[in-house]
Amino acid sequence: MSLNRLFRLISSALLMLFLALAVSLVWIQWGLYQRGTYSVPALQNFRLGLIAMEKVSSERGPSNAYMGARAHERHGFYQNLQAARVASDAALTNLLLAMEKDPRLEGAATVGNIQTVQQALSASRLAVDRLGAQAEDDRNQMYVLSAVKSTIDMMPLLVRVVAELASVADQADPELRDGLAAVRATASLREYADQAGSAFIAPLIAHRMLDPEEVVEIGRMYGRIELLRSLLSAQLRTYSSEPAFKRGLDELDRQYFDNGFQFLDYLLQVGLKSGEYGLTPAELTQRYGPRLQSILDLRDLVLDDMLVQAELRNLRARNFLIAVILLTVIACLFFQLLMVLIRRRVVQPLVNATELVVGLAEGRLDREIPATPYNDEIGGMLGALTVLKERILERNSLAREREALITQLQASSNTDFLTGVLNRRAFFSHGQQQMAVAQRYGRDLSVVLFDIDHFKRINDSHGHLAGDAVLRGAAQTALQLLRKVDVLARYGGEEFIILLPESDLQQAVQVAQKLRLALRQQSFEIDGGERVGISASFGVAALADGRTLEQLVKLADNALYLAKQTGRDRVEASS
Repeated sequence: MSLNRLFRLISSALLMLFLALAVSLVWIQWGLYQRGTYSVPALQNFRLGLIAMEKVSSERGPSNAYMGARAHERHGFYQNLQAARVASDAALTNLLLAMEKDPRLEGAATVGNIQTVQQALSASRLAVDRLGAQAEDDRNQMYVLSAVKSTIDMMPLLVRVVAELASVADQADPELRDGLAAVRATASLREYADQAGSAFIAPLIAHRMLDPEEVVEIGRMYGRIELLRSLLSAQLRTYSSEPAFKRGLDELDRQYFDNGFQFLDYLLQVGLKSGEYGLTPAELTQRYGPRLQSILDLRDLVLDDMLVQAELRNLRARNFLIAVILLTVIACLFFQLLMVLIRRRVVQPLVNATELVVGLAEGRLDREIPATPYNDEIGGMLGALTVLKERILERNSLAREREALITQLQASSNTDFLTGVLNRRAFFSHGQQQMAVAQRYGRDLSVVLFDIDHFKRINDSHGHLAGDAVLRGAAQTALQLLRKVDVLARYGGEEFIILLPESDLQQAVQVAQKLRLALRQQSFEIDGGERVGISASFGVAALADGRTLEQLVKLADNALYLAKQTGRDRVEASS
């Protein structure tokens, strides 16, 4: 092969590598752009989920007012309740339709959760209608509490739906993460604020004091509201320092925490002292409900900003993708021009010879050193490189032969010649390593020592060759039952020892029982086609604080001795 052709091949290979890297870069950027284009639809779905959660939660106020209404007030309150129900149904339907059209949400559990909420909402509405239609004195407080609780119990499903939609938006654009967390915090704050108000409905209807369980529940919601207030403030500082968000937080503090929350605190004090609240559930809804609007205003402020930022990032991603494509094309053209200049202006034999020297130095011995018809400096250097390559190959061949011989000798020194398993010395070498690991990390480790029963009788009756066959068969049976991490070795004569990492005493006993039964059910063929059945006795010991491997083996040996003394063909464990 000519030097020029070799250089052209190298240039082509480098160009292909460069193209592969360039295409990979464009592909990665294209994937980021494609994923980013989904961020706006994902945010819109997220907003629909929040609206559905808000509308279902907002239905709780008219429901409470209707359940506490007097006979002459029912009609007006029921009309308000119906309007709230229509809004809730529309929000859930819009969310469900949007999710069914979104291929990324196909097969997700969120659709089923929405349908479950719709079913639970229908059942809750029936309970509210029954209570509202009853005379004021006939309304059972337990039923009122149950109806209020039913509107709260369905909210975790909507929270999971919103969390799933937030996760999809986060995957589309990770930079939305802080904003998504802030919006979810506002949604949770809105829900707990509404639940805190609903906690007073049953006491208001009954004109009674708060019971201890209600006081504890209201205190728990107060704690969550205060925690969400701090969390929301911190998340918005992380998300953006623009004045609009600070104004939104200030308005939230003024409208809700300085007015609405204080109003609830007043009701709490009345509920603790007298139970004479001086207002109806409808009046509670009218005074407290509008204070929650500041929470929704802050939520919408963050959502609108997130949509604007997502669209800007999508635009930047598109422009960056175009720039990457243009730069890739320009770089490819420049690379080809550079290769042409190098081929024309650099001395090809010298370049080729240099590459060969570097290749030999780095151990790339598979490349052929081309012969040259010219008796010049390059030809002399190529001849010297050929001799050098042959010397390196010879040295490598000798090194491989030496390594193979060392490996063979190591295997022979560690293996029992008869059974093919580890010998006693190799077992203790492996065992000390496993013992150190178990003691360092506090893991379980056990030792099983077993002995073939009446082995001398087999030798005396059938000969030593039969005994050897039985030993090999017993070793193979044990290997088939053990895990790869377990260590089996011939301990001496007809005794075998097993090391069981990650196994406590009970697990080791189970392993020993399985092996005992397997050996009991086996029969081993000896010379002449005759088969011999055997049994074995087992001693088991497990690692405890302060025990060495030798002590562990000694305990297993004592247990084995006990098994033989008490009848053989059994497993005994050392305490």
